[in-house]
Amino acid sequence: MKILSCLLLGFKWQQRLELTLKMASQADKVVGRNNQILRVLDTAGKVGQVGSLASEEDQQLLEEVAKNAISLNEESKPARYNLTGTHKLVYSAAPGASSGRLFGNVVGKVSQLIEDDEIFYNLLNFGPLEVALKAKREILDDSSIKVSFLETSFKLFGQTLKKSAMGGGGVWKVKFVGTVKDHKGNKKLVRIMQTPSLFILEQDL
Repeated sequence: MKILSCLLLGFKWQQRLELTLKMASQADKVVGRNNQILRVLDTAGKVGQVGSLASEEDQQLLEEVAKNAISLNEESKPARYNLTGTHKLVYSAAPGASSGRLFGNVVGKVSQLIEDDEIFYNLLNFGPLEVALKAKREILDDSSIKVSFLETSFKLFGQTLKKSAMGGGGVWKVKFVGTVKDHKGNKKLVRIMQTPSLFILEQDL
C-alpha cells in the first residue's frame, strides 16, 4: 500500500510539474508576443511619424518589425474588428500629407476618428489649424476595406473656414489588429495597414 501511495503521489507531482511548465511556456509566449508588437511602437517612436523623413535604413527596420508583428496576428477577421473612438497615427510610409507632413520638415499630428461603422475622419492638427478628411469605409472581406473620400474641411480656432467635396480612395489591407501592454502596463490597440503604404496606428484603451 505504501508503495502504491508513493507511486500515486509521484504521479500527481509529475502532473503538477507538467501543468506548471505548460503554463510557464504559455506565459512566455504571451510575453514574447507582446514584446514583438510593442517593438513596433517603440521603433516608430524612434523613427518618427513620417517615413519619408527617415533614412532608408530606418524605414526598412520598421517594415521588418511590422512584418514580425503581422506574423503574430491572432485576429482572423481584422477588417471586421469593431473600431471606436480616436486612433493616433504613429507611422506612415506615405509621401503625402496623410503622414502629417505639411512642408519640408514641418509635421502635424494625425489621428483617425471613428464616427460609426461606415464614417470616419482623418484629422491633421497643427496648432489652431485642423484639416479633416471625411471618408466612408466598406468591408470587402475579412482583411480588406474599400475607402471612399467624401469631403475635406478646414478649421481655424474651431471655426470652419471651408468645406469641399473630395473624390478618390482605394482598398486598404488590414494586416494586424491586436492589443499590447506598453512599458507602463497601459493597454493599447494596435493596427497595421497597407494602403498600399505602411500605416501604423494606436489607441489608448
